[in-house]
Amino acid sequence: MAQKSTCRWAALSLSNIASVFFPDVLGREDAQFEHKLVAISTTGSNERAQKWFTDNKIPDSDSIVVYNSWETMLQHGDFDIVYISTPHPLHYEEVVKALEFKRNVLVEKPATMNAAQYRRCIELAKHHGVVLMEAMWTRYLPATRYLQEELLPKIGQVRRVYSEFSFPIVGPDLPDSSRFLDKSAGAGALLDQGVYALTWADLALNGVKVDNASVVHAHSLSVPGRPGEIDDINTVVLTTKNATAIVTTSMTLTGSNKPSFYVRFGAQKAAPSVRIEATEASVAIPFPPIRPEELHVQWYGHAHLNDDGTERNEIIKKPVSGWGIWYQADVIASAVFKKQPGVIGAEESLRILEWMDDARRLAGIVYNEELEQV
Repeated sequence: MAQKSTCRWAALSLSNIASVFFPDVLGREDAQFEHKLVAISTTGSNERAQKWFTDNKIPDSDSIVVYNSWETMLQHGDFDIVYISTPHPLHYEEVVKALEFKRNVLVEKPATMNAAQYRRCIELAKHHGVVLMEAMWTRYLPATRYLQEELLPKIGQVRRVYSEFSFPIVGPDLPDSSRFLDKSAGAGALLDQGVYALTWADLALNGVKVDNASVVHAHSLSVPGRPGEIDDINTVVLTTKNATAIVTTSMTLTGSNKPSFYVRFGAQKAAPSVRIEATEASVAIPFPPIRPEELHVQWYGHAHLNDDGTERNEIIKKPVSGWGIWYQADVIASAVFKKQPGVIGAEESLRILEWMDDARRLAGIVYNEELEQV
């Protein structure tokens, strides 16, 4: 077996998601690259950094360079890609600075607060000849790719889409000071969860060819009993010439918020999270939509029916190795090592951000103007 190329990563922030990302990516035998963490930035102490290494079982931690300034790390660090996982209102400043230092960037979703900010990032990435990618890891999982490459071309014209991502983040035990209830940190179900639900609408509506979709309705209910008007139950309706998509979110419904964050993702839900209804077949995706492993297909086009004329059902299983975040790490590493500068998924990321801009405007979801500036 040929030796793998090593992709060296820097972590801008020791966030909760970074504690999932790096344990999943590092030392992954089935990955195309040998991913290695070589630098981090933290506003905390070096002792905190060492504890983070230990808690997350980060290999070769003695060789990782710890910076107490993210700008210093971006300017002087020796690495291939920087992973940015701070709260999304901070992304724009950090991505811009990273691109200006000619760094390849993987930034958590949503990549920026609005589409205008990301357009500027795209321009900078192209200007400086580096790779930029939004970390919408769901797009790169085996089930998602099978849907795009194998199923969508066969199920006929998509006519209707239901895309739902509700997850019980807010419960009685969550303090008002939580990031998920702090609007200055970008809190709100539309940005936190709607980015996933809208991604599935985009995959369904634009998976075969781009069909211009627009937001025609958006409505929002705030988290009950909490200050700050944090959006909770959101409904967004998209239409094209031939199809309709209904997208919903909630951070209070449905289910218990008692188990640990990632245990909750294994909860059994009564209904699928995504349903794509086309002229020949429908495809249902069980919860959690962020990490699909099964596609439930019902064929009802005349060419696909059972002998007695009834619908034909099948379940397509596409298991995920590990948490599955490493698939996207391979995608951006491949572009970096093949010297293919540009923005991976630029059109898709921009569409989602534009839809969220329109949905926020129609639903009256407002953030401080400083967070939106370009």
